[in-house]
Amino acid sequence: MFARKSRAQSAMEYLMTYGWAILIIAVVLGALFSLGVFSSSSLLGTSCVAISGYYCSTPVLNHANGNLLVTIGQATGTTYSSVTAYAVRSGTAFSTSDPSNVVGSLTSGQTTPVTFALNGGSANYTIGTSFTGYVYIVYSLPSSSGLTSQIATVSVKAS
Repeated sequence: MFARKSRAQSAMEYLMTYGWAILIIAVVLGALFSLGVFSSSSLLGTSCVAISGYYCSTPVLNHANGNLLVTIGQATGTTYSSVTAYAVRSGTAFSTSDPSNVVGSLTSGQTTPVTFALNGGSANYTIGTSFTGYVYIVYSLPSSSGLTSQIATVSVKAS
């Protein structure tokens, strides 16, 4: 009879130990869920990924006025003249009516900050939301003019 009582006590200790562990895990998961760790919007990061030969970094979206600030540059070995940068919302085609900023000249190895006013034109940006799109430049080389290149993919998280 003593052995049967010992086995019952062992079983109860086993159940209590694992019960407390499961309860603690449930509380931690509930806290993480309520903090939004598992929401898909928390997975969207702020990034600017440039293609080879170009530079893009530090995208900052001002939610008060809808301005996007991005640092762009190029390292192709040539000097670009008459450079205009455009911000194009993902899912739309490039157009010269997109938000733009005249850069002027861009030498190889040079970077420059560019500001796009996203709250107007074809960007269809709503203040307070995330922005995902592309940066295009229209430029001239000594041998040709009016060349267009998509230089970067931009994703900026809403705050």
